[in-house]
Amino acid sequence: MPQAQPLREDDPPAVGPYRLLGRLGAGGQGVVYLGQRPDTALVAIKVLRDGRGDGRLAKEVEAARRVEPFCIAQVLDASLSGPRPYIVTEYVDGPSLQQAGRHTGADLQRLAVATATALAAIHQAGIVHRDFKPANVLLGPGGPRVIDFGIARSADSGPSGASGVMGTPAYMAPEQLAGAPIGPAADVFAWGSVMAFAANGAPPFGEDTLPAVINRILHNEPQLGDLPEPLRTVVLHCLAKDPARRPSMRDVLLRLLGGAQQQPAAVGSPAPPHPGAVGAPQMMAGRGGGASWPGDAGPPTAPRHGAGRMWLVAGVASAVTLVVVSGVAWGVTNVWGERPPSSSPQALPATTTEEPGPTAERKRPKRTRTPHPTRTPSPTRTPSPTPSRKSKEPTVAPTTRTARPTRTAAEGGGTLRIVSLRAQGARTANTQDCQVGQSNIFAVVEGTKLRTQFDYQWILDGKVVGRSTSYIAESHTQQVIGPLVEPVGSHRVTLRLTSPSTVSRTLTFRICPTGTE
Repeated sequence: MPQAQPLREDDPPAVGPYRLLGRLGAGGQGVVYLGQRPDTALVAIKVLRDGRGDGRLAKEVEAARRVEPFCIAQVLDASLSGPRPYIVTEYVDGPSLQQAGRHTGADLQRLAVATATALAAIHQAGIVHRDFKPANVLLGPGGPRVIDFGIARSADSGPSGASGVMGTPAYMAPEQLAGAPIGPAADVFAWGSVMAFAANGAPPFGEDTLPAVINRILHNEPQLGDLPEPLRTVVLHCLAKDPARRPSMRDVLLRLLGGAQQQPAAVGSPAPPHPGAVGAPQMMAGRGGGASWPGDAGPPTAPRHGAGRMWLVAGVASAVTLVVVSGVAWGVTNVWGERPPSSSPQALPATTTEEPGPTAERKRPKRTRTPHPTRTPSPTRTPSPTPSRKSKEPTVAPTTRTARPTRTAAEGGGTLRIVSLRAQGARTANTQDCQVGQSNIFAVVEGTKLRTQFDYQWILDGKVVGRSTSYIAESHTQQVIGPLVEPVGSHRVTLRLTSPSTVSRTLTFRICPTGTE
């Protein structure tokens, strides 16, 4: 009997007209049985534990019936009253992703596209799954199917304070762990975690003790292991701590299908500030020629890879952008993870230069005061501001107050510096002076005071391609992630901290064509 365990003594022999053949699984809400219809066809039957028909089963039925049937296990029947409320779905003959374990190569890519399509369709129907995990992905003969809508909610329904935190912690988004209102962006985070599991056999934030997992999700970088490019970069963006910085599932799907240059759609409704997150970012879509994803500014365009792929997204892409409208355009994503200082001193692939913060601050007043002596001959106006500004520049705290008075008072200031800036890409024995195909940009910012909030910009080849906000973590450092650079040739990337103090560091490197020997 495929994928079923024997019935236990306390299991009923039948539910309604369905004969029970074995157990497929069990959880906090109930037990899922392998059943047989009177016509001998196999079905899956979920029986709510202790007969508590409190509306959860009705919500699951409603949610599942609103989703296109090609990507989920279809609902065939349901009984919402009586001592044993149950729901009957089609039986998917195959293991769960949890049971199947690691995927590689084309199998991993197909899994990514199929599950992204399913979640995009779920979001298009106005549903947030809220418990997307490897055990809820069944690998059937017709492809992966997403199951278990037991804690799904409508995307436009209000938050329920009584419901508490529900889901599987290892795959839950930070806002979900905090008990904040969640939207489709929580499923995006879960999808990224599931893809990391599919590639490595373990979730990206571990699966040991609950406090340790929660702490890593809120504060640490994900461990992506053997996850290959370009899927690795897509997953990294999906695992952003702030829901407003994650792409929508539609954008994920388009990226996977090769539509990386499309304008990103509105992301899932962002949660209000919560532990482990800072204020809403101010982002801009990447405009630099080398920042391939998130998409370039401009109107959306159709995928350029032929009609053979378009059927996968035709029904999904048309409406999913309006599932939960937040009006937030997302650009270069920053993952608010801790990285110990020992991880930063890596050899840079090319020459770097660092401009200290105080020096940059002194240049700016000179630029603004230079015209005054020629325009204003009166000596009474220039001496007044000159001593006061210069007297503040030698110390960092006054400089911080000048830049952002409100934020400085809240965060306590502190000295910031960029301790490393590096480009990471593939190399071969004959290409030590360049990187093959594409390169990711990583930097580590160090601060003297914890939780100092700072603003920064990424500048690629002279163009600002992203703006965002982060903060100094418990390790007194913070890693920020820059644009993915792909065009062949030489590039110049600058990370510029703009507040509370101005610091910048520049990296130059070269990308070789793919296939360079």
